[in-house]
Amino acid sequence: MLLKYRLLHLLLGSVFLSSASQANELPIEISGFGKVVGGYLDDPDLAYQGYEDELSFDSQSLAAIQVDWQVMPKLSLTTQLLAHSNKNRESGVEWLYLTYEVDDQWQIRLGKQRTPFFRYSDVLNVGFAYHWVTPPQQLYNGVLFPTYDGLNVKYRFGTQDVQASLEGYWGEFNDEYNIANLTIQPDIKNFHGLIGNVRWQNLSAQLGFHSGDIDLVLEDLNGLADILQQAGYQASADSLSTNGNVEVLFAGIAYHDIDYFVEAEVIKLIGEPIVFPTSSSAYVSAGLYLPPFTIHTTLATSHASYPPRVNEIPLGLAPQVDQLAFAYNQVYASLAKDSLDSIGIGARYDLSAHFAFKADIIRLRGKQGQRSFFDNPDNSNRPAATLYQFSLEWVF
Repeated sequence: MLLKYRLLHLLLGSVFLSSASQANELPIEISGFGKVVGGYLDDPDLAYQGYEDELSFDSQSLAAIQVDWQVMPKLSLTTQLLAHSNKNRESGVEWLYLTYEVDDQWQIRLGKQRTPFFRYSDVLNVGFAYHWVTPPQQLYNGVLFPTYDGLNVKYRFGTQDVQASLEGYWGEFNDEYNIANLTIQPDIKNFHGLIGNVRWQNLSAQLGFHSGDIDLVLEDLNGLADILQQAGYQASADSLSTNGNVEVLFAGIAYHDIDYFVEAEVIKLIGEPIVFPTSSSAYVSAGLYLPPFTIHTTLATSHASYPPRVNEIPLGLAPQVDQLAFAYNQVYASLAKDSLDSIGIGARYDLSAHFAFKADIIRLRGKQGQRSFFDNPDNSNRPAATLYQFSLEWVF
């Protein structure tokens, strides 16, 4: 980690020295975006994405400023500073990377960048760039590592009718984020991926593969695994591992016409560490362009599961063994599963080229006995509620 930042600082220093005499002539572009998002959930016993049964603006409102400095004709520096209204979301430097345009086909980026998991990954915080107030939670839920520090190489090619690109990246991630009711700070090495994009007229498609090796320390869980191992229950201990590989498979397709659009994304997450469930998520969204209005509807679904627990600890053998079995079973009982179906309708009104107003209504239906992305579900019932959202969003 330290070596990586020294390398980046060295590169920046050499850039500054080599271009000092031209500093007054080099263009610096300052841009930004923001949104004020209000929401209300119609169930007094549930909470979802920070929304409850009272109007709230604290969950997803944000503002950001981005600076792009064309250091040399082929070399630029980009940084983005982001401020969240939600105290549980980290504010600060979202992007900080160098871009080198080798030629019209090859591009190289180095630094802190957004991980290109989805169609809207790069613009996830820029609500002005898409039609929803917030993208479907089943995919865009923050379970996957949002950024990485490393190298990104893109190769663009095609014909007059077909444009395509291949993008590969390699880096690491070490930052706090939330998953399965836990705040964790995984150390992810060998974090890499390959993404293919192709566009033909109004039709575009994407395929992606991502993988990383995770080293995660959870003292209580690791301590229980050590006790199980010492007691001779190796299979049970192995099932509580917090280390291993995580793989993500992605596919997306979209058709955007002058009058309407249809788009879909699907993702498969396969995780070896116990805190990462195996999950499948997808959505289909369609809408009509009626300038200055856009109306749309979206169907989304997700299914999450964990490997079955190992039943090797005998009951009734001794009180200490029974306590060990109870502790092991409690771990599996506490794992949050996020299976959720939703249907939503919404509208967008473009006030100008830089401002838009949006409103969405989303019906959410979880699975009984699961968290289903709700913050405080009653496991004895199937969590279900309707979320009402509206936002004012802008870019400059």
